[in-house]
Order: sequence, then C-alpha cells, then structure tokens
Amino acid sequence: MIEHGLNTEHHAAPGRYVSFLFNRAGSIVKWYRDTFARLDRDRAAEKGADIYDLLLAEMPPRPSNLVVLPRFTPMGPPDYASDAAGVIAGMTLETTRGDILRAIIEGALFNAREMIDGIASAGVAIDEYRAVGGGSKSAAWVGMCADVFGKPVVRPRVSEAGCLGAAIIAGVGCKVFAGFSEGVASMVSLGDRFEADPGRHAEYQERYRRYLGLWPLLKDYLKAAPA
Repeated sequence: MIEHGLNTEHHAAPGRYVSFLFNRAGSIVKWYRDTFARLDRDRAAEKGADIYDLLLAEMPPRPSNLVVLPRFTPMGPPDYASDAAGVIAGMTLETTRGDILRAIIEGALFNAREMIDGIASAGVAIDEYRAVGGGSKSAAWVGMCADVFGKPVVRPRVSEAGCLGAAIIAGVGCKVFAGFSEGVASMVSLGDRFEADPGRHAEYQERYRRYLGLWPLLKDYLKAAPA
C-alpha cells in the first residue's frame, strides 16, 4: 500500500492496517451550505429542521452535467496536492443551486474513487462498502456512492463509527469481549443496503473520465494562481 502512494498506518487492532484517504466531502458541503444557503441554514436552525435534508432535496435525480474538482483544501492520495484550488466547471444560466450541490458530491465521490482505484492496484479487493458519518444519513448521498463505485453500499445501524470503534476497543481492554472479532459481532449490525443502478453507473463511468481529464488540464494554472 505504501508503494502505491497510500497513506498507511497501524490499526488499533493488532496485525491490521488502515489507510486514511482524506476525502473532504463534508467540509466542501459545509462550505456550500454557508455560502449558498446561509439564510436557509439560520431559518432551519430556528425551526429545528435539518438544513442538509432541505438542500439535498433540491438535487436533480439524474447525474449532473457539471464537473467539480474538489480540491478546495489540501488533499491526500493520489497526488497529495497542497497548493491547488477547487473548480466548478460547466455552469450556465440554467444551473440551479441543487445542480451545484449534486456536482460537489459527485466530484468528492470521483476523488474517492481515484483513491479506491489505488487500493485495488495494491491488491486489496473490495466487494462492498460501508457508509458511516454525517453523509451516511442521506439515502440520496449513499445511493450516489453505490452508483459511482459500482458496488453495494451498506449503512450500519450505528453510523458514528469512530465512537463505536472506541467502545469496542474499550470492551476488549476491559475483558468484556474476548477479542475484536467478538466485539464487532456483538456491537455492529447492518441496516439499509444500496445497490448500484447499472444505467446510472454507466453514466458515471463517462463523467468519471471527464473528471480525470480536468485536473491534468488545469493543475499548472491552479497552482500558479495568486494566494
């Protein structure tokens, strides 16, 4: 994994390793919320509503015609770019706020797919994915993951994986569990399963190729941009 440029560290479980891919989808969606929907955010907070549910509901049902380079912040693999900038390409007067949000999420997923391709080249086979964290609360977002990756994505019933993992480790340390496998079997249960739509996956294959071509085209220009 190290030879293939993947950030690789020792896992908390002995004999295992973890690769952090540094996908910043959540940070970019938060930027979108605060930039394009500040008033909506404040009104939703006053009413106790989830602003993300409202914004995600604005997304069109089909893949976006926009292409987003999600390099709004320093990135990890595959090239560890620290001095680039983000791009939203293809906007017209017909582009809606929902179009932009969908394209941002798609761009972040394309970036994740780049890194996943690196994992595959290192000999690690992935048959299905687990969606955890804030984005996993959205069925639309998780469904897009399955369509982009072309593999099933499953939501665990407890989505805060970091907290759950810490609890399992504590259980092993306190001898509540005989080992990590027992802790996982006892505390991890799976919920919704999202299968890739073949037609939509085919559409994303073409859009992914467009995405891959944009960074080589613009990277020197973006790196040379004044601070």
